[in-house]
Amino acid sequence: MRASISYLTSTSATAAPLSQPLAVLHGAHRLDVLGYHRGERSIYLREDVGAVMPLLHVIRTRGEYAGRMIAVRGDRMSAVLDELTHMDPLETDMWSLTTRVVQRRALKLPEGGRPIRKFALQLTVEAVGATADSVRGRTVVTAYLRPRAQLDRIWCIPGESLALARVTYVGVPEGVGLDKQVGLLVGRDLH
Repeated sequence: MRASISYLTSTSATAAPLSQPLAVLHGAHRLDVLGYHRGERSIYLREDVGAVMPLLHVIRTRGEYAGRMIAVRGDRMSAVLDELTHMDPLETDMWSLTTRVVQRRALKLPEGGRPIRKFALQLTVEAVGATADSVRGRTVVTAYLRPRAQLDRIWCIPGESLALARVTYVGVPEGVGLDKQVGLLVGRDLH
């Protein structure tokens, strides 16, 4: 009983109603891997956000911000594309995805009606049989309606003992819920 009362009382309001339906404005978010920049030791990704101009993201493999997906200016995209190295896909059978609900809340929609479920969802990707010192990809995302995620694809990073994992989850609260994807840096065994 306490959980259901908490769910209803911890709602957050959204923006005022729009003149167009939300599904027409945005849609699902698709994350495409553009390649690996050897000089910068960075992976470049493009996020397509429906009708909005694509966003450019970078994941550094070294340094202070290693493993974090950081948005960068879109005007860099054309300058970087020629310097990127192709990343080969890996089989997802040797990897595992673990999800954990960190927080449950609710979201009120502008049209009214019952609030929808909103989750803070922790995602962890690691190689099957990973050791204690292996690099695990871990992030917290906001999921809507249901706290499910799926390990979509994995690419190896050339010359590195790392890989990039793409996880798909329900991250857009439009219509019946649309997919969104996130990239995670994970360790891999080179033997």
